[in-house]
Amino acid sequence: MSFEIQIAPLSHFELVRLIDTSSKTVIEIATKGALLNSWQVMGHSKSLEIVEGNDFSKGWVNFENNGFRGGKMSPFSCRLENGQYTIDNTTYTLEKFYQDKHALHGILYDAVFSIQSTDTNAESAMINLAYHYKGTDKGFPFDYSLLIKWQLHKNNLVTVETIITNLSASTIPMMDGWHPYFKLDSSINNTSITLKAKGKIEYDEDLLPIGKLKDENEFTISKKIEDLHLDNCYLVDASENTCLLENDQYQIIVQPIMNYPYLQLYTPSDRKSIAIENLSGIPNCFNNKIGLQLMKPHQNLVLKTSYQFITKQLPL
Repeated sequence: MSFEIQIAPLSHFELVRLIDTSSKTVIEIATKGALLNSWQVMGHSKSLEIVEGNDFSKGWVNFENNGFRGGKMSPFSCRLENGQYTIDNTTYTLEKFYQDKHALHGILYDAVFSIQSTDTNAESAMINLAYHYKGTDKGFPFDYSLLIKWQLHKNNLVTVETIITNLSASTIPMMDGWHPYFKLDSSINNTSITLKAKGKIEYDEDLLPIGKLKDENEFTISKKIEDLHLDNCYLVDASENTCLLENDQYQIIVQPIMNYPYLQLYTPSDRKSIAIENLSGIPNCFNNKIGLQLMKPHQNLVLKTSYQFITKQLPL
C-alpha cells in the first residue's frame, strides 16, 4: 500500500504524518489546532517544504505572535471589532486573543482535538479529528462541535473538510476559516499569483470592512508579488475559484470546494511565505453580517477546500 500514517506524541498533543510512500509526499497535522504544520514534496530531484509551519520542539510557543501559522479560525476569522457582537438583543464580548483593540482569529486555534479515526488505502491517507467546544469563553457561551477530516491523495492533492454542529439550544453565529502559509522559494518576491475575483473588500485603517466591494482585477492575469504588501479579502469568482501560486518551477493551487466564497491574502513582514486563507465570510461578519452563518440548534455546516502541488516540466 502506497499510503501510511505515523503518529508521534509531542508535549500535550500529537503530530500526525500522512505519507504517500510512492511520491514521498508527507503532510504533518498537529492535533492541537488540527492544523497543517508541514507539507514536504519532491521537486526537481530534491525535497521541498512548501508550508511555513511552527517549531513545536519547545511546545506551543509564540503561536499567536508568529502569525497563527496554519490556524483553524473558529467561530470567527480575522478581526472582530472590539471583540464584540450582538445576537438576540444580547451583546457579547470575547475574552480571547486581542491585537490592539480587536479580537483576532477565533477561540479554537489552540484547542486540542482528539483522533476519531484514521484510514489508509491505495488512493489516500485520512485522519478525522474532533473537538467539542463547551461555551467556556464568556463571549461565545454556545456549545458546538468540529469534525475535521484531513486527507492526502495521489498527485500531491490535499483536502480538508470541516463539519460544524450546533449543540446549543439557540441559534448561534458562525464563521470559519483556515490560515496556512505557503512558499515555493526562500522568498515570495519571485512568486506570482493568479486569482479571478469579483471584487476586493474595502477596509478601514484597522483592517475592518467598511461594507463596500471594490472592482478588482489585479491578479486576473498572473502577477509577480515582488514587494507588494497584501492583507486583503476577495470575493472569489465562483466559476473560476482557484488561486494559483507559482514560480518558474512549481505551482500550488488553492481551490475551495464548499462554503468558502472569500479568500484572504496576507504577506508577513519576513517575506518567506504568503497566507492564503479560505473564509466562509468576511472579517467582522458577526457585526456586518456579510457571509455570516446563523446555525439553528442541531444544524450542520460543511466546508471544504483543497490544496495541490504541481511540478512544472522544465524546458529542454
